[in-house]
Amino acid sequence: MYQRDVKAIIEISEAKQSVLPAGTFVLTTIQSALFQCKNQIKDTNINGSSSKYMWGKKGDGYDYMRKHDGFLWGKINYIKETMGTDSVEACVAAIELFLPIPNLGMVKAAFMAQCLGFNVACIDSHNLKRLGMNENQVKLGKVKPETRRKKITAYVEMTQLEGTQYWWDTWCEYVAGNRANRQLDSGDVVSRYHVECVDLVEV
Repeated sequence: MYQRDVKAIIEISEAKQSVLPAGTFVLTTIQSALFQCKNQIKDTNINGSSSKYMWGKKGDGYDYMRKHDGFLWGKINYIKETMGTDSVEACVAAIELFLPIPNLGMVKAAFMAQCLGFNVACIDSHNLKRLGMNENQVKLGKVKPETRRKKITAYVEMTQLEGTQYWWDTWCEYVAGNRANRQLDSGDVVSRYHVECVDLVEV
């Protein structure tokens, strides 16, 4: 699932020369059932940051990505070209690039990087439950830059113990058919749905 669908997401992003497809999808996943993301994206395509689904700071995040898309796209590709996508250092750089996007904490910045091919993962509430961890363990909080980098590095190293494909595939299987995603009844369907959502985003 991971190999097929992240490749497809990267191809969509490259065709549109933009981080907005992956980034908008990531914003819609925050505190939301996955199966609702398509409707959120369709409404956001029409209404932009004024969409009823861009509540809280999501709209600010969407506007930030639109305003800085050229820089973000160029920078993430520079990281790929100079550092690759597999090393801890490359993943930390990608997360730090996306952290200034309003409403993205470390976990969702990592998810955005994962969607673009980096060897990191989204340790969200589902994965925290599986790991027996609490939310505070993956929150950065207000810390000094050097402390922040240490926390991001530790997070990346933790996800790389199993690797991005493991986390993608097992998460898709884990949430398939649950109460919030009954329409997405298999891991394969869940994974493909990620691609369908990203492809819906208008740049």
